Amino acid sequence: MRLRTTTALAALLAAGVTPLTLTSPASAAAAKYADDFNGDGYRDLAIGDEGATVGGKKQAGAVIVIWGSSKGLDPARRTVVSQNSAGIPGAAETSDFFGRDITTVDLNKDGYADVIATAPGEEDGAYNGVFTVLWGSKSGLTSGSAYRNPKHKDRGFAKDIAVGDFDADGRQDVVAVDDQNIWYLRGPFTKSGSRGKATDFDPIDGENIDPELVVSGKVTKDGTADFAVLGRDWDTDDDRVWFYKGGKGGPKKTKKVNLPSSASLLEGSATIADFDKNGYGDLAIGGRRSGKGGGVYVLRGTSTGPSTSAKTITQSTSGVPGTPESWDDFGSDVSSADTNGDGYPDLAVGVPGEVLGDNWAAVGGVTVLRGSSSGLTGKNARNYDYATAGVAGVPNEDNDAWFGDSVLLRDFNRDGRAELVAAAPESIPGRLHLLPGTSSGPTGKGSQMLTLKTLGLTSLSNLYAELAD
Repeated sequence: MRLRTTTALAALLAAGVTPLTLTSPASAAAAKYADDFNGDGYRDLAIGDEGATVGGKKQAGAVIVIWGSSKGLDPARRTVVSQNSAGIPGAAETSDFFGRDITTVDLNKDGYADVIATAPGEEDGAYNGVFTVLWGSKSGLTSGSAYRNPKHKDRGFAKDIAVGDFDADGRQDVVAVDDQNIWYLRGPFTKSGSRGKATDFDPIDGENIDPELVVSGKVTKDGTADFAVLGRDWDTDDDRVWFYKGGKGGPKKTKKVNLPSSASLLEGSATIADFDKNGYGDLAIGGRRSGKGGGVYVLRGTSTGPSTSAKTITQSTSGVPGTPESWDDFGSDVSSADTNGDGYPDLAVGVPGEVLGDNWAAVGGVTVLRGSSSGLTGKNARNYDYATAGVAGVPNEDNDAWFGDSVLLRDFNRDGRAELVAAAPESIPGRLHLLPGTSSGPTGKGSQMLTLKTLGLTSLSNLYAELAD
């Protein structure tokens, strides 16, 4: 998750898609990378901009793609897709929030990765909320299919989404949560808008839950995708994790895990990665509203799912930079990948409320926690912000920036070290920072700062970036 979740010009947004000349046709097999939308063998960056003004409609939202190349991301090549784009269902309307949550996967296994984007504010007179699949192709994201709540028209859909082959049938499935339900939508998903059977996993054994997040990945060692639903159990007033183990016949709930009393999943985030390389995927949860200043909670993977005890990491943890302060929002967003090439996934943690120096503005930052044989620890943790050498665009001391409100770790240039992508949406009109990976982790040296102006997107009102993990 999230995400939560970019990129010639006013005419492009009206027309829908930037014309591109592409090579390397995709094969019939599934895409090698879950974010290679044109099948050229390079990862692309999809960004959800839920606050974008489209056709005069405020907060209609858009999805921006920066295309990859042999040298990594190429900001000179970008595409904007909105609900006004040709081939995309719906229409851009005020407060649709298209792109609030996005995820990427080759949903129909045609060799081109696809983008799934939610629009929780979409209203068509009957249904409230929708998620749209933007289908990848040799020409980019030029068509789409929309999916609504299978049963409850009045419930926001989708609050969060996750993807994976949860029933081991070779086809990708989608799990989408609304305010009360957990929907398991089986593949195959097709460009005609069809899908497989929908199953409602709520109520869970009579429990009264409010789902907040859903995250997928391989937790157990059987090779099948699993997922976890995170939310509030209103019968006990606790934040919990409900784990579903994937397998033939469909996913089954195998355990329920209580989180520490300090944990809050409000506006939270989560990712799954094997941080200690023991073969089991670990669940890392970012809780920006937890305790004093936020926290990260790590549930180590086991053969039955996440462990029942959480390891808590905050700015009070030894080795972690900073000091816990109210509204630091440590854990605003989390993303996992190997940043230094040592074989262990690391964790980027957004800290958008962090102040810099003596000012009181929420300038923000990103902390990278290192994976190791001991899992995630504070050892060798580093912080990146506007004081980091090479990071451009130091904001006025009285202005918020929210650097790290959304984060992503991804190896776009295929050198074995993930780059750090960090959004700073409150630095009007919004910024996106790209920090290269090195043998010692991300660095500000050689980093790029992208804005609406540098991307040529003067038709958009703000760059509120939701990065797909």
